[in-house]
Parts: sequence; C-alpha cells; structure tokens
Amino acid sequence: ASPTTGTDHVVRLTPEQAPLYRAVTEGILDQIESAEGIARRGLVLKLLTALKQICNHPAHYLRQAGPLTGRSGKLDASLELLDIIRDEGEASLVFTQYVAMGDLLKAHLEAAGHRTIFLSGQVPLRRREEMVDQFQAGSGVHLGQGAHVGILPVCRDAGSRVPWRTGGGPRG
Repeated sequence: ASPTTGTDHVVRLTPEQAPLYRAVTEGILDQIESAEGIARRGLVLKLLTALKQICNHPAHYLRQAGPLTGRSGKLDASLELLDIIRDEGEASLVFTQYVAMGDLLKAHLEAAGHRTIFLSGQVPLRRREEMVDQFQAGSGVHLGQGAHVGILPVCRDAGSRVPWRTGGGPRG
C-alpha cells in the first residue's frame, strides 16, 4: 500500500464570506444568550451548520445556483488543485458533508471540463455500485489506491470557538 500524505491548505474567507460569517454568528449568538436547554443546543447546532455552509461557499448557505468563482477561498483553492490533478491525468475523490454542496461542485466542475461522478446517500445502492465501477474503469485507479482524495473541511478555528462563546467548555 502507498503511504498516505496529508496536506492542509489554509485559505482565507473572501470579502463576501467574512461579513456573512460575522453577521450570522452575531445574530445566532444573540438568540443563544436568551435560550435555554434543548432550544439553546438547537441554536448552537444551527450556528455550526450555517458556519460550515458559509465556509464551503456563500452560494451554499444562501441556496444559490451561482456564480461560484471568486466567492469562496476554499472552493477556489480546491478547484486549482483539482485542475492540477486532472492535468496530470490522475483521478480525484472529493468528499463533502452536504449534498447541496456536492450538487454545486458537480455543476461547476463539469462546466470547467472535469468528468464527474457524484455519489451521495440519495443514490440507490445498485446505481452506487455502477458508479464505483465506472470510476475505477474510467480512471484506472481503484478507490482507495493511488487516487487523490480531497475533503472540504470547515473553518476549524471558528467551529471550535463557538462552544466557548455559548457558555460551554471544551466538552460542553
């Protein structure tokens, strides 16, 4: 088996993302201050979900079809990396937590000339198996062997600070 190499690419929020991130944070934190019990926990989850989506792309959070280019540091960096991998004739796997973000990525990548296969939990099992076979046959790469794997993580620092600001501790 080939050794696994991981690389973090730290990117900044864009001028569109930063104020949206700040406004959503402030708005929901105001609601959290006056909430109690399960309602408070629900608002914390709502905030974390919103911040993940904003970090993915403003279009994801705002439920827009686009445009995508130049609006998300994470997306722009990911697309640059995917272009390099494609130009070298290699395959990639990209994981995202959200089907809506996957839909945005698929449309954008296809418009940029990438061949895509979008597999989500919404795809029936038989079709998923066909898609895996198609990926392996089309790329010459077996899943988990030699493919470049990309994960679109969230803004780590922002998500880890929220429990502190909402009255919890590192476990709370």
